[in-house]
Amino acid sequence: MAQAAKTPVTMLRKTTLLRYLLENSKEKVACIVNDVASINIDAKLVRNDRNRARSDQVNTTADLADTIELANGCACCNLQDELFASFEQIMALADKRGEPYARIVLENSGVAEPQNIRDQFNEAMAAGHPLMQRVELDTLVTLVDSSSFIKDYSTKLPLASRPELGDGGNMRPVVDLLVEQVECADFVLLNKVDLLPGGVEGEALEQLSAIVSSLNPLATVIACEQAKPGSSKQHAETRAAQRFGIKSFVYHRRRPFHLKRLQDTVLRWLPVTHNKAVEPAAACEGDSPIKTVMRSKGFMWLSNKHTTAFYWSHAGQHFEIREEGDWWAAVPDEEWPDAASGQRGIILADFQPSVGDRRQEIVFIGAGMDEDKICAQLDSALLTDEELAVYNTKWSSLPDPEHEGAPM
Repeated sequence: MAQAAKTPVTMLRKTTLLRYLLENSKEKVACIVNDVASINIDAKLVRNDRNRARSDQVNTTADLADTIELANGCACCNLQDELFASFEQIMALADKRGEPYARIVLENSGVAEPQNIRDQFNEAMAAGHPLMQRVELDTLVTLVDSSSFIKDYSTKLPLASRPELGDGGNMRPVVDLLVEQVECADFVLLNKVDLLPGGVEGEALEQLSAIVSSLNPLATVIACEQAKPGSSKQHAETRAAQRFGIKSFVYHRRRPFHLKRLQDTVLRWLPVTHNKAVEPAAACEGDSPIKTVMRSKGFMWLSNKHTTAFYWSHAGQHFEIREEGDWWAAVPDEEWPDAASGQRGIILADFQPSVGDRRQEIVFIGAGMDEDKICAQLDSALLTDEELAVYNTKWSSLPDPEHEGAPM
C-alpha cells in the first residue's frame, strides 16, 4: 500500500499576509496561529471574522481555514511540545473528516526564530518522530519592512530595545534576527514598497531587492503593499546586483588563522561598531578592503584550538566569533551519523588528508569589494609555513580518530 503524501507546511510571520493568503486560496488550508504576547491577538483577529455579516460576500480566514492557536507561547520555544501537538490535532481532525488538508500554515509572529524551527523539524525527522511521516516544512516566507530595512540593518540595538518586534526579545542584535529571517526564507516579500522613494518603479526598491537577493540568492523576492504580493523581482536580481556593484565570493583555505594577527590585520577594520572579537575597539580609521563588506559568515579554524570549529558572523554593525562545536575530524567515528542517513558522505566531502574537515570557509557579500585584496588581507593572518610546522608538531601527539572512508 502506497504511503500517503505528506501535508506541506508553510511558515510566515504576518497576520495580514495570512488573511490575504486564505482569502485568495482555493485549497483546503488549516492554520496554526502563534503570538508571543500574553493575549493571543492573532487568533482573535482570525476568529472575529466569524462575526462579519455574510452579506459582505468576502471569504474570511475562518471560512477557509480550521484554526489552532498557540496560547502564550512562541513556536520556536515550544515546537516539540505545543506546536507539534497542534499539528497532531489538525491531522486528527482531517482523519476524522476523511478529507486531508492541502496545506498547513503556521503564522509565526513576534521575534520567533525561523532557523530554530527549521532545525527542530530536521531533528524530529532524524529522530524518527511519527508526525514527520505526515507533515513536512516545505516553504518559509519572510516579510521585510522595506521602509525600515536599511535602518534596522544598520542599527546596533538589541531586540530588547525594540518592543514593537514582539515580546520575548533579548540582547540578541536586531540585525542578527533580521538577517536570519532573510537567509532562511524561500520567499522574501518586500512589504510597504509604496513608502520607498519612487515606489515600485524607484531605484530604492531595485537596490533593496539586490541587497536581499545577495543575502539569499535562492529566495524568490516579491514586492508588495499591505502584505499583498505583487510582481516577482527575482529575474532582475543579477542586473540589479551588477548595477549597484553587489557581489559575493567564498574565502577558502586549509590552514589555521593566527588569532592575534587576525585581530590586528583584519578584524579591527570591519565596518562595525559592535565587535565581540576585539572588544572594546570599534573599526579602525583609514582604508581597508574589508570595509566594503556588508555581510560575511562561515567556518573558521584557529591555531589556538585544534579540535574546535568557530563560526564567523558579521551583519550590519555587529560581528562576533563563537564556538560552533568540534570539527568532525576530532569526533570519534561511533558518534558520527549513521551511513544510511546520507550525512556521512556529506561530512567526508569536506575532508582532506592530514587536516580532515578543518578549514576557513567564509562567504563575503558587499558592494564594490576587491576580492583579491580582501583575500590577501586574510591570508596575512594565516600561519606561516614555519608556524604551521610548529602547530603540526604540537598536535601530533593527539591524532584524530580514524574515520572509514576519510582521505589519508
